[in-house]
Amino acid sequence: MTSADIAAASAYWTAAVRARETARPDRLFQDPWASALAGERGRELLRRKEERDRREDLLLPLRTRWFDDAVATELTGQTGQLVELGSGLDTRPYRLRLPAGTRAFELDQSSVQRHKEAVLATMPTPDRSVTDVATDLRGDWSPDLVHAGFEPSRRSVWVAEGLLMYLDHDAATRLLRTTAGLSAPGSVLILDTLARATRRTDQVAGTGAKFLPADLPSLLAANHWTQRAHTTIAGPARAYGRIPDQPRSGEKPNDLTYLLVIADLSLAEDHRRQRTATAVRRCPGR
Repeated sequence: MTSADIAAASAYWTAAVRARETARPDRLFQDPWASALAGERGRELLRRKEERDRREDLLLPLRTRWFDDAVATELTGQTGQLVELGSGLDTRPYRLRLPAGTRAFELDQSSVQRHKEAVLATMPTPDRSVTDVATDLRGDWSPDLVHAGFEPSRRSVWVAEGLLMYLDHDAATRLLRTTAGLSAPGSVLILDTLARATRRTDQVAGTGAKFLPADLPSLLAANHWTQRAHTTIAGPARAYGRIPDQPRSGEKPNDLTYLLVIADLSLAEDHRRQRTATAVRRCPGR
């Protein structure tokens, strides 16, 4: 299977996890569309995954709730746009109460988008401005987003949840740079990634991850983002009262850490965008 195929499959089993979490009396979030979106395919993929891992997936509900809280905090009445990169079968723009005037864009490969659109068309959804953008996030996806109505002049909250691990280092770096280039002053990037303590960049056996930065803050800075906050999964586990079992010996390589990160558009990039906007306004004939 290609990385795109694996990413598409993950959209189904993660929807199955969200459906299972929604059915819990102590649920961390509610996704009433998840069960239909997962379907039998998602439930079977989740069964196989957890059988292979020999444990229930406890990380994903924590990750979902952390991203929900981060997005809700960062979205304001002045935000304008929410962009979900590799949105899969999640329904965050419908699950969260978005500020009035917010426009959401969900980017993913066309097969996932078609399935999502077909399922949601049969179910009631809140009145939200949500635009699906079928594109390949490994390539030059910015024209597709702009063509769909995205406005680079408006402040944006970018979300890359469960995405970067499926991209190689060059594609992930290009994505960071592209989001910065499309961002208005004050924009925010919320992401998760596996990171490693050493400077090796090869894929780690057993993780399936391709993007394994050794110095994420420096990599973000080189691509016009400034890391503001970060935590491991232990942070939301404590905050939400869901402490997972300790991993079995040898289950995860010792030099890997799972990070949840919030980054701001760098001041230098802010200033560059402001100067460009001023020059455009002053340009005769415009």
